[in-house]
Amino acid sequence: MKMEELSKETLKGFAADYEKGLEPIKDFFSYMPSDTQWLQKRCQDLRERRFSHKQELVTYVENRTKGLPNRNKLDENVHKLKHEDALVVVGGQQAGLFTGPLYSVYKAMSVIILAKTYEKELQRPVVPLFWIAGEDHDLDEVRTIYKKEEHKWKKRLLADEVDGTAASKKHLPQSELHDFIKELFSSLPETAYTTELKAKVENCAAESKTYVDFFMSMMHDLFAEEGLLYLDSDDDVLREIEKPFFKSLILHVEELQAAQIEGETRFATQGYGKPIGTDQENAHLFYTVDGKRYRLNYSDGVFYMADHSLTFTKDELVEEVEKHPSRFSNNVVTRPLMQEWLLPTVAFVAGPGELAYWGTLKESFSLFQFHVTPVMQRMSATIIPRHVEKHLVEQGEDPVFYIEGNGETLKQQWLDAQHSFEIKTYIKRAQEQMEQAHQPLRELAKEMNETLYDISLKNKAFIQDQLTRLETFMTKEIKRRYETELNKYDEAICWLRPQSSPQERMLNPIVLLNVTGSDIVQRLLNELEQHPRRHLLIYI
Repeated sequence: MKMEELSKETLKGFAADYEKGLEPIKDFFSYMPSDTQWLQKRCQDLRERRFSHKQELVTYVENRTKGLPNRNKLDENVHKLKHEDALVVVGGQQAGLFTGPLYSVYKAMSVIILAKTYEKELQRPVVPLFWIAGEDHDLDEVRTIYKKEEHKWKKRLLADEVDGTAASKKHLPQSELHDFIKELFSSLPETAYTTELKAKVENCAAESKTYVDFFMSMMHDLFAEEGLLYLDSDDDVLREIEKPFFKSLILHVEELQAAQIEGETRFATQGYGKPIGTDQENAHLFYTVDGKRYRLNYSDGVFYMADHSLTFTKDELVEEVEKHPSRFSNNVVTRPLMQEWLLPTVAFVAGPGELAYWGTLKESFSLFQFHVTPVMQRMSATIIPRHVEKHLVEQGEDPVFYIEGNGETLKQQWLDAQHSFEIKTYIKRAQEQMEQAHQPLRELAKEMNETLYDISLKNKAFIQDQLTRLETFMTKEIKRRYETELNKYDEAICWLRPQSSPQERMLNPIVLLNVTGSDIVQRLLNELEQHPRRHLLIYI
């Protein structure tokens, strides 16, 4: 295995401008990674904050992870978190199957690397913590994976009832999951690691009741040696701890609505659009009724839900929080606020999409006398298998061209260079000559009667169709002659730009672990002495 950072910047739009620390961007955040003193400033700001619920939180984290095996490092980090001056680096994601796409793993790796870096620099405890978005009820996204068939990745969904239940409460359909795991592994090549890996995944699934349990079990298997801590944001015990801030969000709902509209408008004015697209009546909270999660709206002194008859006044909703905190959950605006209230966070690790919507939150943070949590962009990477690397070397091609979506162009350029048959030129010439020869016939038919003219038009279309069919057959013959090499191009495209998307958004970690072994993540962490600033190429 080897790694290298791309010399070329792959970030685009707001994410690229943020990394450069451009002046307009700085106004959206309280701290910028490009400023040399941001870390010290953040620590000073946190010293002025009180986290009176800290010990309750530590107890929750300790109990939530109690059933996990190989917990020496995890217990060590729980102990660190108990220290009065302990800080955390946080990253989060929904509970996808098999950890979800690779970017969830990369995000956790960034959290771990940055926690180590800041602990060394600050000489105080800094622990890595992963915020599992257990309240997520988008089951289609949670239960989706892509498995490889030929030179394509096919979307597959675990068979389960979509009923609006949150991932932390939704029980896994064990029989269907067992078949799903079997199907996934049947699509993978048999390697020295396959049998052990499959047994490990099946064991994690069998010991998990919910989607969140399965996610945490799989993640812990990857990061046990690093002691990554976990928090399920939909846990009932955590909701008890969060009651005071839920009440604040309810009592200040008008100001929060106005602040978020102002923040997103200011963000859009700088040309970055509206990443959340919020509306004025959004109360930025969810409420669960009969196991289904509904968005709360607020207008004219009343909280209401679009698809339910229940309504609340502020006082009634505050009382509801006191009695039933587990019924409440945050949205994309209030989750960062809750995180800031809950944890002594030295930095938050975000993907490009998250970074954009965090850029709209400064007014909302200020409403509660918070500074915007320092945001660091997660690492990104592309895995290059040995057979794809061999193809790149043989053709003298840069993987960046594939990663940027130009693989099909490279493939066509290579094919065009292999033969001298000017198929398109001759077809085009024939079409022009046909048009020239056929036009007088159409004109004559029109003079005779409308029926003949209609027949002449159909005749022209038929001849054009035959020329197109001939072009298709001739092109197929060329491709047949060079099928072996073209398959190598298809395989490179399949790996480096699957479904015209970044690899890390399509592939799940099982595909990688099956080729490299389960310790690949730890080996990568051991080699990464600092957080990568540019896109990584990982040759396996």
